[in-house]
Amino acid sequence: MSGLVAPRSAWPEDFPAVVIHSTVKIRNAHPAYASAKAGDAAAAVVLVRDLLNTKAVALLREIIGGRPAILAAVTAIEKSGFNAIPDAMAHDLGKRLGLPVDAGELRQINKVAHTRATGWHRLVTPPLFGGKVEQGQNYVLVDDHVGLGGTLANMRGYIEAGGGKVIAMTTLTESRDASKISLYPETLNMLRLKHGKELETFWQENTGYAFDCLTEVEAGYLFRQSSADAIRGCLAEAAEEASSSGLSAIPF
Repeated sequence: MSGLVAPRSAWPEDFPAVVIHSTVKIRNAHPAYASAKAGDAAAAVVLVRDLLNTKAVALLREIIGGRPAILAAVTAIEKSGFNAIPDAMAHDLGKRLGLPVDAGELRQINKVAHTRATGWHRLVTPPLFGGKVEQGQNYVLVDDHVGLGGTLANMRGYIEAGGGKVIAMTTLTESRDASKISLYPETLNMLRLKHGKELETFWQENTGYAFDCLTEVEAGYLFRQSSADAIRGCLAEAAEEASSSGLSAIPF
């Protein structure tokens, strides 16, 4: 097993969908987006102020249901710089929901360059997290975008391995159908039937977790591949390419 093991938890059947505030088209057209993504905190505040959705905030409030919780933003270094959007979102949501924001204790500790990356690149360069988890505390995870869902799944796994509990997730935007982050049992069954136990064993030996910890989009991505051998080949190729770019990758 590689040193890039990110703990994950299997998904409970009632885990809520990621609460989404806007669309990629609207976000990309906003004049503050590029600067916010590259680390401009003032631009991020403007972007978030304009795009946070009151209905989405109300839905998030309903999911939390009055439970005490901490808002924890994904802090990531992108190709263009520090992504200031999740932190701005967390602080704005904290004011709207009356919840505290994690004061930088939880953070992503590696650079993965996932923005506009392929699915294979995302799978071989898992985000890793560090920092203090408040044991017994509820957490709401905040990020700017959900695609395959691996970043949120890994952050959830880190928090729950440390004694916390993730009760909700929210992002500014999503890739198609990515808001349903928890794995459907039928998707898991189809993946196992198509590609066999050997591939799941291979996966677990390299990542540290079994298929039941995949997100719905990740599992669907693997299911759509022609064979287990094709999956292994694509993972190995993506890992080699990421390593050659100076990124830490799982050596599949």
